Amino acid sequence: MLLNPEQLRAVEYGDGPLLIIAGPGSGKTRVITQRIVHLLEHSPGLEPQNVLALTFTEKAAGEMQSRVRQALPDLAAFPHISTFHAFAYEVVRSQSRYFAPGSSLAPAGADPSLRSGQALKVGATSMSVAAGTTPDERMLLDKEDVWVFLRQRLDRLGLGFFQKLAEPGAFLHALNDFFSRCQDELIEPEDFERYVQAAERAFLEKAGKLDAAERALEEEEIQKKKELSRVFRNSRRLIEQAGSSSLGSLIPEAVRLFDREPEVCRRYRNQFRFVLVDEFQDTNYAQVELLRRLVAPPFNITAVGDDDQAIYRFRGASHGAFDMFGQVFPGHETIFLNRNYRSTERVLRVADVVIKKNGDRHPGKPELKPDRDEGCPVYMPTSPDYVSEANWVAEEVQRLVSKGVSYGDVAVLYRAHNYRDRLVEEFQRRGIPFAIRGLSVLSTVIIRDLLAYLNLVHSPHDNISLTRVLLAPRWNFPEELALEVRVQADRRRCSLYDVLNSFSGGGSRTAPTNRLEATNWGSLKQLLDDLHWASQNATVTSLFNLLCERLQLLSFLDERDLRYVNAFAEFLREWEEKISKFPALAGPEWEDEHAGKTPAKNLHEFLFYFQHYLEAGGKIEAPLLEDRARAVQMMTVHAAKGLEFPVVFVLSVASRRFPCNERKAVIEFPDELRKGPLPPRNIHTQEERRLFFVALTRAQDRLYVSSVVAPGKKPSTFIDDLLRDPVVAARDIERLTVTSYGPVAVILSGAKNPRSSSLTRSGGTTEILRSAQDDSKARDGEGSAQKELFGDLSGLLAVHPPIAEWAGREPETQLGEKLRLSASSIEDYEVCPLKFKFGHFLRIPTGPQAALTFGHIMHRSVRRYFELRARGEATFEAVKDFYESSWRSTGFEDEYQEQTYKRTGLEQLRAFVEKQGHNEILPQSMETSFSLDLGEVLLEGRIDQISPLTPRAGENEDAVELIDYKTGKPRSQKDADGSLQLSVYALAAQEELKLKPRRLTFYCLSNNQTVHTARSESDLKAVKTRVLLVADQIRQNQFPPTPGFACKFCDYRPICPAHEENF
Repeated sequence: MLLNPEQLRAVEYGDGPLLIIAGPGSGKTRVITQRIVHLLEHSPGLEPQNVLALTFTEKAAGEMQSRVRQALPDLAAFPHISTFHAFAYEVVRSQSRYFAPGSSLAPAGADPSLRSGQALKVGATSMSVAAGTTPDERMLLDKEDVWVFLRQRLDRLGLGFFQKLAEPGAFLHALNDFFSRCQDELIEPEDFERYVQAAERAFLEKAGKLDAAERALEEEEIQKKKELSRVFRNSRRLIEQAGSSSLGSLIPEAVRLFDREPEVCRRYRNQFRFVLVDEFQDTNYAQVELLRRLVAPPFNITAVGDDDQAIYRFRGASHGAFDMFGQVFPGHETIFLNRNYRSTERVLRVADVVIKKNGDRHPGKPELKPDRDEGCPVYMPTSPDYVSEANWVAEEVQRLVSKGVSYGDVAVLYRAHNYRDRLVEEFQRRGIPFAIRGLSVLSTVIIRDLLAYLNLVHSPHDNISLTRVLLAPRWNFPEELALEVRVQADRRRCSLYDVLNSFSGGGSRTAPTNRLEATNWGSLKQLLDDLHWASQNATVTSLFNLLCERLQLLSFLDERDLRYVNAFAEFLREWEEKISKFPALAGPEWEDEHAGKTPAKNLHEFLFYFQHYLEAGGKIEAPLLEDRARAVQMMTVHAAKGLEFPVVFVLSVASRRFPCNERKAVIEFPDELRKGPLPPRNIHTQEERRLFFVALTRAQDRLYVSSVVAPGKKPSTFIDDLLRDPVVAARDIERLTVTSYGPVAVILSGAKNPRSSSLTRSGGTTEILRSAQDDSKARDGEGSAQKELFGDLSGLLAVHPPIAEWAGREPETQLGEKLRLSASSIEDYEVCPLKFKFGHFLRIPTGPQAALTFGHIMHRSVRRYFELRARGEATFEAVKDFYESSWRSTGFEDEYQEQTYKRTGLEQLRAFVEKQGHNEILPQSMETSFSLDLGEVLLEGRIDQISPLTPRAGENEDAVELIDYKTGKPRSQKDADGSLQLSVYALAAQEELKLKPRRLTFYCLSNNQTVHTARSESDLKAVKTRVLLVADQIRQNQFPPTPGFACKFCDYRPICPAHEENF
């Protein structure tokens, strides 16, 4: 295809800065690659190594390289085409002699856009300038490994405000995001310290004019800034002292190098006579500053991008990148590529209505001009709920396929991953093949299985992992026996493993012993014992291979699961390599007492790392072959950037979904430190609108914008934008009303269903595989031991625990006439019914937790204080002695968390004792138990403290105060007013204990403050209704999972089907 006039003008542009604003489908990649070819063919004396092209992903760099090679196959050398980070890495590494001793870089980490531990790809040819001396070895840490590294050293960061006792690493995400923003803006710790000092001076100047509350609030903000400055400096120091650098620091390092060594900068300028940048709208201030130093007069830089497709602000992309380009390279030429070769005219008119609502667009930007005909209307189905939406979309896909459309021509785009769940269920139910991009193999069944085995090898007392493993049919362990084991573990306060050993250990024969012998527990125990002994001397990779061999996975797994296993095995190998080169990632002791030694790379070291890796949000993507022709493509809109499809469904364009609600950063970056243009106030809405525009412009032939509007609810503002344009609404949009479909029958509502399609997906690539049923046929030549172990079970069934089916069964536990509930169990049910079932009906024990251990000790210490006070012996020293003698080191993640808790508890008790010394009233009772009969429910609990209140005028009976001590975060008035626990206390005190609870109190030990509330008769009636409603749902066996924020803290996540990808 010939270039159009504007494309040709961009390709043949001569010297000087050039800005190409390229709309969607306008041939952007073709233009930039053709420009490289044109420069090499027509610029006198220009060699390939004189051209530098920068992109943001390895995929884009690879595609650009491939096109240049196809156009110029006879070149002896090729231009340097790479990502920004890979280029900065090469610059920093080649000039390592300019760094302080021990601070040079070596290629031990990942490509900066990927995980650390992989080789960097820096383009078709390595840069030849300033080869320099051989660098010292220095590990590059990606985002997850920086998190892990700092998590292991929390005690050295100087945390105060930014620490959470129950979740030590909670603020690390926010802190690392903030430090990353500093890197994007070229802010060093010294710069931030100066900012904090200026802020403190400004506060001190006006402090005298503030009232006490305002002064205290602002003073706390200053202290937080000081802490942030301290942590910024400490984290940087720790990383550098360990001989490492973060991937995010590469570009700032390169900028500082160019500033510090002008001669080095000059050599790079001389080498790269032409610089081209793709997707320029995604650059940040640091990247623009790198370009400023790299490009010399006559400023031969070509920047290509589209401000209407700037959707990566959350990754650090700067608002106003094109404005910065104009400031850095004044007098530049601007060329608009607005001829769209992808979409129909109607699609473009609809997209134009959307994007025009953004006022902050590049000046003079023309409308997109279609190169195609008008096409069919843009279809806008409106559904009353998400189940009906999923049913309609699936039906429409089937209708299109029946008319000759290939499954692979269809794409379903959504704003967030979980928005696809209902449609996935419907696709499975109908047998529609699909491929989901961007998921981790860590959520797949086989890897969750193998992790459970590894956890048991390391610690056989891991109750959750043992529960999962015993579900595998190969171990022939009936649920009735499993429940009996769990009940015994609860009664004896021991692990499931201990109970099983007691059942199987010699002595008199019992019914449990006989039933246990009918299972394959003996074989499982032998396997775990053998692997445990092997783990003493084996690396984790060797142990993992042995586990797979002993489980005979090669005989039973299909090709898809084998690729998942291989992906995880590769992750283990990369971890071993990484830990060998950078022992400090195995823990701070490898910098101290073990300095100079090499970690054993064993299971214990890996699991210590891996737990933190998961907390850091780490994932493992599985590289699979692609076969798009036979599967519907499903992905987020962000993942669809740069792609196109004949048919596009934009899913769930609904209020609070698309556009989504803005999530403010936990630590806001100060405007005073921004070096690029300040973003407008409505930046979130603008970016969401650009994201919607990207979604619409992926469509080539047919576009469906699917909205969900529940009765009485408002539609998405994006839908309103489209329908308020009367011309476009009448000419280009066909509205469709979807009737209510009703619930989809699934094994367990909210769970990922067992595979019913032969398609597999992961990590942005897909492959069609033979069905699991075919793969599970018995192989020839199986050994007799294998046949005996598995019997007549199909291979896959023997390997995989039926998690969804098991979780959906009716509980074996008989409920009886009265259901025993407490405020905490009711709240458990309301947060997640399946969690309630696991804990209260299936009786699956969990391990000790730091917060519960600490809370128990603090409650005992408070009670001890009042006991001592009743005898006139209440002193802080006496309470301290009791506290320290009561301390138990159970449930704490590490010594840092334990010592922080212990120190905090003493500080809280000191403040509590001092405050109570001014309170002359003694409690009426402590830890008063109750069991209130509500007919079908026994409502049970224990009131921490009941204290008498001074009678009011006209009161005929003494009123009391019910106090609940809290050891976690301070509670608000809203918390107290809405507390189910306080309501239950009041109800039980009034109806069973025959007291008059006038005041209900949260006593927050963390700040030594109280929050008071009360309950009316109507409130107590409402709580009864609430309790009975939950009881009714429980009796009806309604236990669906409710995935959400609380899942992060749930011990049952490894056995929850809602977190399992099994299709």
